[in-house]
Amino acid sequence: MKGNANLKWGLTVTLLLALVLALAACAPDADPADPDGPVRVTVAQAEDVGSWDPPQDWGAQGEWITQNAYDYLFFRSCDNTEWVPQLAKDWENIDDLTWRFYLEEGVTFHDGTELTAHDVKHFYRRVLEGPQEVYMVTNQYDFIDYMEVQDDYTIDFITHEPHTLLEWQLSGANTGAGITSEAHFEEVGEEGYHREAMGTGPFKFEEWVRDEHALLKANPDYWRDEPEFDELMFRPIPEPSTRAAELIAGDVDIAHGLVAQDHDRLQDTDGVRAEWHESDRNWVLRPRMTVDDAHEGDPELDREYTTEDPRIREAIEKALDKYALRDIAGGIGEPFRGTLSHPPEEGHPDNYGESACLYDPDRAQELIEEAGYEPGEPHLVMHAFERYPYGDVAEVIRSMLEDVGFDVDLTTLDESTMRSEIYGPRRSEELLLWAGIGIGNPYFGTFNLDKETYESQYSYSGGYPENMEEAYETVMTEVEDRDAYIEAFQRMDMMVAEDRNPIGLFQESILWGMTDRVDFAPRVPDANIYGYKIDIVDP
Repeated sequence: MKGNANLKWGLTVTLLLALVLALAACAPDADPADPDGPVRVTVAQAEDVGSWDPPQDWGAQGEWITQNAYDYLFFRSCDNTEWVPQLAKDWENIDDLTWRFYLEEGVTFHDGTELTAHDVKHFYRRVLEGPQEVYMVTNQYDFIDYMEVQDDYTIDFITHEPHTLLEWQLSGANTGAGITSEAHFEEVGEEGYHREAMGTGPFKFEEWVRDEHALLKANPDYWRDEPEFDELMFRPIPEPSTRAAELIAGDVDIAHGLVAQDHDRLQDTDGVRAEWHESDRNWVLRPRMTVDDAHEGDPELDREYTTEDPRIREAIEKALDKYALRDIAGGIGEPFRGTLSHPPEEGHPDNYGESACLYDPDRAQELIEEAGYEPGEPHLVMHAFERYPYGDVAEVIRSMLEDVGFDVDLTTLDESTMRSEIYGPRRSEELLLWAGIGIGNPYFGTFNLDKETYESQYSYSGGYPENMEEAYETVMTEVEDRDAYIEAFQRMDMMVAEDRNPIGLFQESILWGMTDRVDFAPRVPDANIYGYKIDIVDP
């Protein structure tokens, strides 16, 4: 028996040693604590990269990683007040339909080849002509008619009609707009670019272990200022409590999306601080109001929807205490309606703040009765992420809806399943709980409001608000009369609010945790994590 025990102990040690060696083999070689090794900054966030090719994935957190390997034509200033040149050093309107961009000269991709206007044209052409199932952002660039290269550093974008939001859509304020290399794409194709980045950005792709870490190294040949540290690592850590623990332990330098309950604990920890910052994300309920072409004949989706009735959608909004929902997600931010969570000049002022919380459970019950239902009869199928705080917010929404007489079938799913089975193929039913982009970006406030795409498989199916088309046309084409543009946008914003597709909930603010080793101010409003904006205080 003693010999068997020794044998078992020996096998256990061997297995443990093999496990340690296997884990070590997956970890990057550099030790961030090694004073003689490379200086590394490590960022923890909830999600990993979806694709290293910008237009193949428009997930915000994935782009926070990949954008460090790419440059954009230009981007929005950190205070969201002006356009800042990047690859395009200047641009102008040649006429109502033509925008001319002048590129920086001498910019090189990470493989040493020079960026030219031909790369820019190739990037947008492949996105425009590529399949939607590969390039998720294809319909964001439908406004482009064609492009003409004038010389190696000058390119014209010709639009189908005058287009007020072109700058928002071609800039770093949009998603999937990092410029890629034509030569490298021709060599490796969509799949190759999906696995590894090849851009002109301040950091080069080094290593990616899915769901574990993404490692980038400083680009010593960067055409602007070289980053002041050697390595930038992103670690996808789904649980916010784990991100906070890693921060306190000193294993990460910046942690995004922590929970309000951790604020005081972080503030009381030496060498660590916690900061609330506005984000570009607003929480919405997206109701399905009709079946789309892609799901005709589907036994689950080709049916009548409870949320087709506008009285039901109004009852849903009036059943929800938006301030209470906001408090569950952190207690910072304001209720909103319409298309913009924190209205810039374009947003209707009544669709933000106290006036956007229409909580009235008694009226919600009356509306259910007016729609022809008995209490507990109207059935709603709802989907949401299970991760914090989505799952908690979804449960409270279900409780509020049931309190006024709805029967709610709620399903919460893990990140991967939710994206692949519900969000991606647009298989939501009556309600989808989502946090999307909108604050300070008029383009995202209008993204799904094009009459031709509003009811397509690429947006959540719904009706089209009466008279919306005229307002939308003015918003998108009125480049001369700013007052007419603003008036039309605010009118459209209120139409969406009253149509309740989507049903706006609240603007989300984010709790960030950081060690005193770094100095970093998250961008307002989009929260992008640009490595070259991170300063090392104590390397």
